[in-house]
Amino acid sequence: MTTEVEFINTQPNTDNLIACPGCDLLHTKQSLQAGEYARCERCSHVLQTCKPLSIDRSLAAVLAGIVLLLISLCLPFLSLSRSGIESTISVLNAVEALWGSDMRGLGTLTLAFIVLLPLTRLVLLAWVLWGIRFDHQMRYSMRVAFRWAVQLEPWAMADIFMVGVVVSLVKISALANLEAGLAFWSLLALVGVMVIINLTLCKDTVWNKLDPIS
Repeated sequence: MTTEVEFINTQPNTDNLIACPGCDLLHTKQSLQAGEYARCERCSHVLQTCKPLSIDRSLAAVLAGIVLLLISLCLPFLSLSRSGIESTISVLNAVEALWGSDMRGLGTLTLAFIVLLPLTRLVLLAWVLWGIRFDHQMRYSMRVAFRWAVQLEPWAMADIFMVGVVVSLVKISALANLEAGLAFWSLLALVGVMVIINLTLCKDTVWNKLDPIS
């Protein structure tokens, strides 16, 4: 005599679980205090962080980055002089020159990776951090904006651009007199600000603040 038992399909609650990106081991999310971090039991990969004053510090760095990026676009980048002839160029002039020399693809990529993508990422971060800092209620829009800001991070290549500029300057300096403009130093400072943003921004803290339950 057999008895049929009805199977009840229960969905486990996964909201409190986190998977290690290194070894896929599941962990329960921890409630961390400022300055604490949690590692994977298996591979010691950092899973959660709680950086102190992350929102305020990141917001200040992001706003400084926007100002520096706008300065680097509006002011002269380099001045070149040889045999009494002097020429000044800005970042936007370089893009315009590439377009004028039938290198529109390279000009478009330069404009996108050096100007548009970094500026878009900084503006998105500024909006999200400002909204968290002053308790705005548009949580869904802020979550979408922060997700895009995280995805744009590898594509904002101001640092790669500056490495290429420095290498070019070393080669050109033997042919003419070069003088770095304020935009050059602003873009160089922007690279440092980007590093500060990556060090101070705690993504776990931001996501926790944007959680609809919190």
